[in-house]
Amino acid sequence: MKSYLSFYLLTLFLTTSISHADDYVWGEEFKEGDIISAATFNQIFNTLQKLNRTPVDADLVGTWSCSAIEKMSNNAQNVNGWSQQGFLWVLPAQQVTMSASGDNSSMLSPYSISTGAPSPFYVSNNASVGTYSLFNGMLFLNGVSGAIDQYYVNIVSDDRFVLQGVTSGGWAVPDFIICDSAIAVPAAPSATTATNAQTLVNVTWTDNSSDETGFKIYRRLSNETDATELATAVTASPYSDSTLTEGQTAYYSVAAYNDNGESAKSKVVSATLDSIKPSVASHSPTTNQQVAKSNTTISITFSENITILCSGDNGNCSGDDQGILVTSAKNGSQSYVNFKMGPVYKLVYSGSNSQIFDGDDTITVRVRKDFIKDAFGNYMNEDYVYTFTTGP
Repeated sequence: MKSYLSFYLLTLFLTTSISHADDYVWGEEFKEGDIISAATFNQIFNTLQKLNRTPVDADLVGTWSCSAIEKMSNNAQNVNGWSQQGFLWVLPAQQVTMSASGDNSSMLSPYSISTGAPSPFYVSNNASVGTYSLFNGMLFLNGVSGAIDQYYVNIVSDDRFVLQGVTSGGWAVPDFIICDSAIAVPAAPSATTATNAQTLVNVTWTDNSSDETGFKIYRRLSNETDATELATAVTASPYSDSTLTEGQTAYYSVAAYNDNGESAKSKVVSATLDSIKPSVASHSPTTNQQVAKSNTTISITFSENITILCSGDNGNCSGDDQGILVTSAKNGSQSYVNFKMGPVYKLVYSGSNSQIFDGDDTITVRVRKDFIKDAFGNYMNEDYVYTFTTGP
């Protein structure tokens, strides 16, 4: 016959654990006359002891798969991996590694923490690296968000803990994080780029782990629905994809792997294979045309949309970093393009005087190849130079 003490303990266990009901797999219900085994009895006491004690460092050290919830959508909506669910934003399982320092207490010597990208501890596209200390049931994170973040720690079981933000989610700091024990696969790569190189596309990434065997490259073409594995056993960045055809656009992501499995995939990036270099299609004034000395506009049309590179403020070029030079033969003065839209670029002179150029002058326009780049990274093949003259 079931003893009164056993029934009381079982009732206490169920009442205390009801908030964690989803974390347990329940067997058959007890029936009148059942006897609790020693194993079940010990499990009840072990669980009660864990749920009602203060967390210690050993509870957190290890590799975890952590999901996060964020209520501030203006942070999460532009970060890869976060998705909107109702009025909340959720980041699914992301690997987190929490490691002990040389001391047996994280209060005496902070322990280290590192995450995959994006981090479940800070809403950005980057991984997180920092330190932490555990004190009286509270976790203090340093270096993850640029401030010291605080979480209440709730130990659910040997394989799960929950973090609740003390400030209920500061700016870009998730409100709620749940972590489950995980096998130590590598951290996901970050800062992925895909760059057109005329005959191939170069894919680069930042390695965030030290325990990977290699990397896997995933690719989806513009006419495909799902990404497929393009290459395995890639040992380092970059990877060159030479299988695209002219004008084809591809979307890439990268994952690290080891004997335990594969990391989450990096952010998806794209590139279009383009071997055609930009060129000057037309210009006004035309070559050797004579214009009035009060002419105020030079217009250059390119074969495609281009960017004029320079290091000047607000996109304006000056000095040796000018992409398009306009030079007067009479006085040697130079001007630069300051109006940029589409494939047509205009140099518009301004001033109180109606006379812009000197009379009887020769104006040389040089479009410099090293400063003209199209949308896919191609530079002009050579400088383009032409002249026109001004009237008396």
